[in-house]
Amino acid sequence: MSAATTASANILTVGLKLPGHPHTVDIYRPAGATRAIVFLHAHGGRSWQLAYDLGINRKYRPASDRNVDWATLERLGVIAIFPQGQVPSGSTLPTWSNQVFDSGQDDVAFLAALSMHARSAWGARSVAVAGHSAGGTMTARMWCEGTPAYDAFFSIAGPMPSPDYPLYGATCTPLAPAPYAVVIGDRDSKLGLFAAGVTEPSPEQLAAGLTDTILVSEWTRHADRGEVVCGDMSTLGAAQATPKGTLWSVCGGALRYTVVPGADHPIASIEQQAGLRLLDWVNDFAEAAAPTPTAAAAAAVR
Repeated sequence: MSAATTASANILTVGLKLPGHPHTVDIYRPAGATRAIVFLHAHGGRSWQLAYDLGINRKYRPASDRNVDWATLERLGVIAIFPQGQVPSGSTLPTWSNQVFDSGQDDVAFLAALSMHARSAWGARSVAVAGHSAGGTMTARMWCEGTPAYDAFFSIAGPMPSPDYPLYGATCTPLAPAPYAVVIGDRDSKLGLFAAGVTEPSPEQLAAGLTDTILVSEWTRHADRGEVVCGDMSTLGAAQATPKGTLWSVCGGALRYTVVPGADHPIASIEQQAGLRLLDWVNDFAEAAAPTPTAAAAAAVR
């Protein structure tokens, strides 16, 4: 990507639309940023609400330049992109087509197009996607079906779905190897929606901190992901105690599953119990996965 396409000053764009898609997109572009992260809101949420929850909007209202925490975005060197999920027919709640909910749109195609636009229009040499709750589950679907579009994937309180939902289907094989992280609180009170039936944790799982159906199921998904991506077999005993929570990590750290003790579903609860901002957590993971400028330039001319 040419450096000429990066922003020379902080720019907030509100309500952008891509051709062929009804979604509006808010883009926060700090001067000189060359990495981008797409953030997906929860079921029933609004893009500006997630920007507020992450601390990018300093007031609980639609985005305006005077309320943006530009200092944080400049520190991170990241373009923050917030698309708006759509309201399906017969509903009043915006959402994503993530195999649990259905927005009535091809969100896989839209998010792939959004990543391509970020690279071509805004000079992003890497683009990651992260989401909370249903947005996290959409992030998981993108890891399965839209893998080449993004360089890293980060799900916040959003378990990985399957086409067989609400039945527990097989874990997907992604279109390409890609870094994937998921974070869930062990006191999450909202995720029963994703649980088909009840899986009683074994004594060994309970001892490892997997105390309910969701945590056990996502650990199984994590083990499956390691096997299909790099042949790395995760075990309960491989858990690491970190300041953020209990971490299982495979494939050289590219695939991560963290259970945050004491955390409920909201972003604020996870941040409080983990001891850091999720914006920083997501950014650190995405930055580690980003291609170097030389590699990004070589890919752009192929």
